[in-house]
Amino acid sequence: MKLKIMILTVLVGTVAFYGCSKDNVRSEEGPLSVRANIAKNTISVTKSDVTSFSNSTIGVFVDDAAGAYSPEKNSTASVNTGDNSVSPSPEIYINANASVYAYYPAAADELTSPNATSSKNVSVVASDDFEATAQSDYMWATPVTVSKSNRTAVLNFNHALCKLVFSISLGDTYAGSGNLTKINLTSATSVFQTGTSGKMKISDGTLSGMTGTASLDYTGGITLTTTAQKAYALVAPVSSLSVNDITVALTIDGSSYSAVIPVNTISSWSAAYVYTYNINVSSSSMSVGSVGINDWTDGSSASVSLQ
Repeated sequence: MKLKIMILTVLVGTVAFYGCSKDNVRSEEGPLSVRANIAKNTISVTKSDVTSFSNSTIGVFVDDAAGAYSPEKNSTASVNTGDNSVSPSPEIYINANASVYAYYPAAADELTSPNATSSKNVSVVASDDFEATAQSDYMWATPVTVSKSNRTAVLNFNHALCKLVFSISLGDTYAGSGNLTKINLTSATSVFQTGTSGKMKISDGTLSGMTGTASLDYTGGITLTTTAQKAYALVAPVSSLSVNDITVALTIDGSSYSAVIPVNTISSWSAAYVYTYNINVSSSSMSVGSVGINDWTDGSSASVSLQ
């Protein structure tokens, strides 16, 4: 009888030991959870300009030097900005130190065995409306490190494109209804990058693979007054703007007004920056005044003169 009791006691202790060990393993190898935020944007919001996530889908994967996550999983997570502990699907179990990469917009099958050098497909349009509704606002998250003891990745997303703001007003001498129907940008050296074959490097948002284009067209209907009205564009970055290279032309009341964009203040279009061109149109000419450069949160501006 005593022998049976001793055997039973050993069995109970063994079960308890393995039960605790299993719980410990689970606690050490839990699933990755994410929180997603976007760099605050208080300037010139467009319809396609994402300023906060609301049931949006981001892509998520991990990579590490030891190869514990090879092949890595490419998962998605539906998040609202600042969500706490949202799990990607499929779940990614963290059992080693790793870097977390994320991008927007995304689909679970978009990347195959992604790693730190992976890129996603992007498309940049050459024609759009005055609120950039045809252009996706591509974003990438600054990579963060997670571990078995810290499995929550706070992801801060950055814009890969840049934004142009055309702030247009009529002079006191303008005679007409002020119906703006088109904005055209023309480059003598085809510096605009557009097309459907682009790539965005997920680790830092660098864009590549697009085609140089000489013209960007934006159409719509805005009634201009002496108070500035705004039109917007999301465009690929341009590393260097040359003197007399880019001309901006406005079609107002069926007539065209144009001017060369100054490069003394704005000499490039950088990712995640807002560039404001303040334009004034009189009956005989158009002028581009102060030109401002803003990052996606705050910045500066410039002016152009059109005739």
